[in-house]
Order: sequence, then structure tokens, then C-alpha cells
Amino acid sequence: MYKRQVRVRWVPPVSVLLVACVAVSSLRAFPYYLPYSNEAFGGPSQTRLRLHDSNVDWGQDLGRLADRLRERYRGERIWLVYKGSGVPSYYGIDADDPLRVPPGEVRGILAVSDSAAAKATGRLAELIDSSHPVDDVGHSITVYRR
Repeated sequence: MYKRQVRVRWVPPVSVLLVACVAVSSLRAFPYYLPYSNEAFGGPSQTRLRLHDSNVDWGQDLGRLADRLRERYRGERIWLVYKGSGVPSYYGIDADDPLRVPPGEVRGILAVSDSAAAKATGRLAELIDSSHPVDDVGHSITVYRR
């Protein structure tokens, strides 16, 4: 009987602690709920390493990308590889496709959706490997400088 009371005594505090951890994790994800994964899997910033396509990107960050490009990269040449259902031009993103020109011509800002980067092969993989990440937009689009 004594052992059972000890176990039962610990259940409420442990339950409260677990619920608090989930609540804090969910609040930390704001406003990036779509690419959410909890801290056991690295948190929202690491979701792209384990999941892609509709698990991470439904086009929700194209507006944020447009704002970020205007705020931080105004006047720079923008290259975009986007794998998603959104239409970048709708958000005012004026970008060229880096896969349509020789890699040596791609200079400036290269924005790549993490879903496209996860499946990158050939020229796109070469472009990403020869660039360095400078920004992250909503945990679904990485901005590189070339």
C-alpha cells in the first residue's frame, strides 16, 4: 500500500510539468505553427531537417519573404527556388530562376524553400553548397548569399 501512495503522489506534479513544457513549446512556436516540431526533435527551426513539402510549407512564408527582401536586401539581385503552391509575384517578389542560367551568373541573394533544398540535386545542390546561409524566413525558406 505504501508504494502505491508514493507513485500516486508524484503523478500530479509530473503531469503539471509535462503540460507546462508542451505549453511553453507551443508558445515559442508562435507565429510559425505549420513547421512546428517539439524540442525533442530540435524545435521548429529543425523541422526542415526531418520533414518537408506540406509538413513545412504551404506558401505561408512568401509574404514574410517579400517583407524581408524589402527590409534587408533592397536593391540586391534576388534569385528564388520555391517549391510550393504560392505565387511569389502575388506578394511582390521579383526574382529570377537560378536554374535557368549558368551557376557563375547567380550572384546576390538566393532564397530557397526548404522543401526544394531537402530534395536538391545537381545544379541546385551546387548553388546551395557554394553559398552561405544568412537568413531564415519562418522556418520554411532559407536565404543564402552568393
